Amino acid sequence: MKNKRFCVAPMFNYTDRHCRYFHRLLIKNAFLYTEMITTQNILNKKFKLRKNKDPEKKISLQIIGNQPKDIAKCAKIAYKKKYNEINLNIGCPSLSMIKNNLGVVLMKHTQIILESLDLIKKSVPIPVSIKTRIGFNNNNTYNFLSNFIYEISQNKLCKIFIIHARNAILNKFNPKENRNIPPLKYNYIYKLKKDFPDLKFIINGGIKSIKEIKNHLKKVDGVMIGREVYKNPLILKEIDQKIFSEKNKKLTIKKILFHMFKYINKEIKKNTPIKSITRHINGIFYGKKGSKKWKYFLNNLNVQTIKKSNFKKKLKKYIHY
Repeated sequence: MKNKRFCVAPMFNYTDRHCRYFHRLLIKNAFLYTEMITTQNILNKKFKLRKNKDPEKKISLQIIGNQPKDIAKCAKIAYKKKYNEINLNIGCPSLSMIKNNLGVVLMKHTQIILESLDLIKKSVPIPVSIKTRIGFNNNNTYNFLSNFIYEISQNKLCKIFIIHARNAILNKFNPKENRNIPPLKYNYIYKLKKDFPDLKFIINGGIKSIKEIKNHLKKVDGVMIGREVYKNPLILKEIDQKIFSEKNKKLTIKKILFHMFKYINKEIKKNTPIKSITRHINGIFYGKKGSKKWKYFLNNLNVQTIKKSNFKKKLKKYIHY
């Protein structure tokens, strides 16, 4: 669990392989997650699941599904692709998922989860975690959440729970609204840790600062942040220093960008669209002077610009941090 004291949240359409590569440059000690991937997209090969090459070996594949056998098949694929953990999404509140009996509604169908965990355990040797909410609609009491954790953990197939400390309001709020409107109830997760001391709890939702991370770590096992990291990725460098005492002070924006452009050069040879990479880097100028200019520059990069001999000189001349 020392490896999971801080995690970057799985974000659909955001935490792809390019995003994770960028984040790993900034933080050595974080556990990273893939974006949410449906079992059907993996099994039907609509999503190309690449081999995990993370140097720190701290990448979890997040799966969403409701057929235990399919989930187990995906776990086997993940293991072959060298992923270090399987994460089951039991928290997504999107309408498309709810219609298909996926995501947070599975909190009411624990037998499906238990069967999935059992099959995963029999299929692969890597650990499993569950990401969920404190509840949904009127199923939002501490007793509901506590009973859910008890049922899922009683056979010891899953010991790691990542909990977004908000209730999900279905068929009324969209995913963005569900990330912001329902009130945060951190005390629920704190109480879970007291009631289930042998389990590991990672808290998620509304956390934005180093101070908040440190306060939460006094009461739970880990902290997960998503949107704030994407908006302001340099907070990862700060977390590595202040939470893990990692000495990376020489990692300047200039050096990060030089490294990323080497990565872009390799990827364009594979016909990877440049914007699929640079869109993740924009936040590196968050709060910096001239940020709009540099975001414009990044968003309008093309192969010819990258290959110009004066490109590095331009970076050296204009980036002073």
